[in-house]
Amino acid sequence: MKEKDLPIDRTRHAVYTKKAKKCVLRLLHRHYDDQTCQQLWERIQLQYCEFLRDEPPMAGAKIKVSIYDPILIFAWYKVVPDKPELEKVQQDIFRCFMGSFDALGKVFNLNRRLDNRLASRIFQKANDIRVQEIRRFPGSFRMGSCSYDRENGVIRYSFTQCPNAEFAKRHHMEDVLPVMCNCDHIAMQKLHASLIREGTCVESPCCDYCIVGDRHPLAQGYELVRKENGLLVSVRKQASGIREED
Repeated sequence: MKEKDLPIDRTRHAVYTKKAKKCVLRLLHRHYDDQTCQQLWERIQLQYCEFLRDEPPMAGAKIKVSIYDPILIFAWYKVVPDKPELEKVQQDIFRCFMGSFDALGKVFNLNRRLDNRLASRIFQKANDIRVQEIRRFPGSFRMGSCSYDRENGVIRYSFTQCPNAEFAKRHHMEDVLPVMCNCDHIAMQKLHASLIREGTCVESPCCDYCIVGDRHPLAQGYELVRKENGLLVSVRKQASGIREED
């Protein structure tokens, strides 16, 4: 089915991007023949439309890609009969959402003061956009805090509402969400940075971000631990040991 023929209200909702479509088709072709892929893809498209029926309208949001592309991933996982291990498709999902960080990492290094300051401005801009948008789209990202420690090169921000987490909870698909949340850690690693995040909106009051260069003393005090549900979280080394969390 062509995207223009999808039965959705375009005044309320947006269509997934071409990049997300390519990602899902690539995952399908990895396990199924062409005919089966085509059948599954049409079912995924219909599931995407079905999901949107009860979703809050956010077609006019500036950062709608981070809202609608994840819904296509949720639709893919719900439809495919053979559920893959999500950890094995992590890189595919990362390339779909944040593949540009591969190229950015060749230019930016958040251990450098100027790059760190530029990154802080980018995060502040994203924060400002979301603060404005929540007024028009109550179901969007609700920001908590945003600050920059210029002297020490520490970027902090948080949001107390994530549409992806809310979607996962509404549809009882919390087990799929980590494969998207974990992309943040991979993206920062590409920029020679460390994301220190102790919780996300799916199981905590907020999704907290503390971003520093990967050689920063703060980064050395934490390790990345994979929880049982697949979510990567930052844990203080002296409190965690060096094993995956039970």
